[in-house]
Amino acid sequence: MATVRKDFAIDSDLIIRNGDYVFEESDNQHVIDSINSHAGWWKEFPLDGVGISDFSNSTGGAQQLARKIKIELKKDDYSVENPVIEFSTDGKLNIYPNASRV
Repeated sequence: MATVRKDFAIDSDLIIRNGDYVFEESDNQHVIDSINSHAGWWKEFPLDGVGISDFSNSTGGAQQLARKIKIELKKDDYSVENPVIEFSTDGKLNIYPNASRV
């Protein structure tokens, strides 16, 4: 069983309660950050990041995006089973990475 990862709780900004930072399980936030970030954003891991904005206006890039998500999340010890990339009726891009900790 994988250990629970914790990090600062954020909700558009750091959450502070009773004068101290709040910590929470961070797997969901980590997956979101990995998908949104581009290579070079993390100094300690300069090659990490899916760079979702590079795929937002491309056509037919769903397979490439799914592959990139799998590669990047597997580097962080996630098991990724067939990410789902779809557009809602209002044109919003929805990504379901189907990732869990190994």
